[in-house]
Amino acid sequence: MNKKTAGRPRIRTPRVELHPASIKYLFKGHPWITKDKYSLKFPKGSPFITAKLDEVKNDDAKFVVMLNDPTHDSVLARIWRIGEGSSHIGPKEFYFELRERMQASFEARGNIDTRENYYLAFGESDYLPGLFIIRLKDRILIQFYANFWNHFENDVLKIVKDFFPKDTLWVQKRNLKRKKEFYCATNKQLKEDNFIVEEYGVKYQIKLNQFYDIGIYTDMAAIRDRVKEDFEGKSVLNLYSYTGAYSLFGLKQGATDVTSVDLSQKYLDWLQENLVLNEMSENHESLCMPTIKALEKFKAEGRKFDLIICDPPSASSDGKKVSKAIDAYKDMIPLFDMILNKGGKAHIFLNTHSITRKKFENKIKEYIGTRKISITGSLKLTGDCPSLKGFIEGDYLKGLTLLKK
Repeated sequence: MNKKTAGRPRIRTPRVELHPASIKYLFKGHPWITKDKYSLKFPKGSPFITAKLDEVKNDDAKFVVMLNDPTHDSVLARIWRIGEGSSHIGPKEFYFELRERMQASFEARGNIDTRENYYLAFGESDYLPGLFIIRLKDRILIQFYANFWNHFENDVLKIVKDFFPKDTLWVQKRNLKRKKEFYCATNKQLKEDNFIVEEYGVKYQIKLNQFYDIGIYTDMAAIRDRVKEDFEGKSVLNLYSYTGAYSLFGLKQGATDVTSVDLSQKYLDWLQENLVLNEMSENHESLCMPTIKALEKFKAEGRKFDLIICDPPSASSDGKKVSKAIDAYKDMIPLFDMILNKGGKAHIFLNTHSITRKKFENKIKEYIGTRKISITGSLKLTGDCPSLKGFIEGDYLKGLTLLKK
């Protein structure tokens, strides 16, 4: 094991008090301790903390061991395990538990063979709090969403190297301020990396350490496969298209034509690279403009579509104002009604953990009103992006299917 880990002395885990509400949600499966008057008192120096969960005073008392993250803006600790007996954990013990969990997570994805991009570990859902690992052909991207992992970064790298010795490892430290911290762990001289991955027969240009995002949203991959029957013979509109994963996937599945709309010319240029890479430019059109203006343009032209894909960022700007995705749908839904053919569909998404699935659906129903549109289904993370019961925030990617009657 990592020499830095092996030599560490066992340190008594600091015990803290938890808010009664935190304990209640913890027993329901929620894996986070958020900011409150109790968690603000968590110690700053220890990577681990523990708390007693009941009033029992013998060896049967229940304790929770947590990963301490006191510098995070909102999630100050993440649950590692709950059990009876010893409430302490040392770095050596943690290393072996971490290795066991990572191995189980890797092995659970062993049968994915229709794409080269997939999650090897999906954070809390794989009992690896704040740790996400994506396989990208022969590269592996390790994403840390919690500062806790700064203490054990080398251990994570060692474990990944042991299981994937031939792969190039990249590390990305994600943060709420979208500051880019990106480096190649297996070759410090390598500052950027451009390469191609294939997903369901479509090739995509991936660019590591050039932008905050890499060129494809892998958490959408299994959902793309689920809706593949909706594209053949259809005229498709892809809103907030980014680098065009749904656009290219639609063309691959037999769409007659695809129109992609995005406010960023940078991403549309990237989309064009992907079109050329797949020899799919012929039946595709790109529009660089705000989504609402594009929808109004189609309405004025009397243009109709059979399928709309709409996956807005949680908050977006048209260059003048910032709007939340949930609010943007208030203006988009009436325009969808006007540009969808009868029998046409729209797959619409909301990408945020701050709004529940139920609230999203209720808002869309409100925006639909008396229009001849109905909600016929829902879409959610699946496959290599599993969900965790009791963890509402983990259900961050919410989708609904709308049908124009």
